[in-house]
Amino acid sequence: MALSKDKPIRVLAVCGAGMGTCTFIKANVQNALKQHGIQAIVDVEVAANINSATINRCDAIFTSKNIAEGKLAPIVAEKKVPVIAMLNIMSKLEYSEKIQRELLPLFE
Repeated sequence: MALSKDKPIRVLAVCGAGMGTCTFIKANVQNALKQHGIQAIVDVEVAANINSATINRCDAIFTSKNIAEGKLAPIVAEKKVPVIAMLNIMSKLEYSEKIQRELLPLFE
């Protein structure tokens, strides 16, 4: 899967049940992507709503490590879309490092 910096990528911020955590992840992802010069449309979604149709409309998913290893484990195993699992959703440094290590290599 090759991404292009010429057009915005589609990202999902995924949380377990409520939208508060999703909104927090969304804001941090937007800021970190912007710092790396990546345009993005970031939406929020609850993990229980993630399915094949959902992943077909996104280029990457950001979520907590617990959700990636739990509710999203089948999506992670499919490897159709990168699932970026955050150990600390509050760490701006971790967002930047994960983008650099896991997302930037996907760009043409």
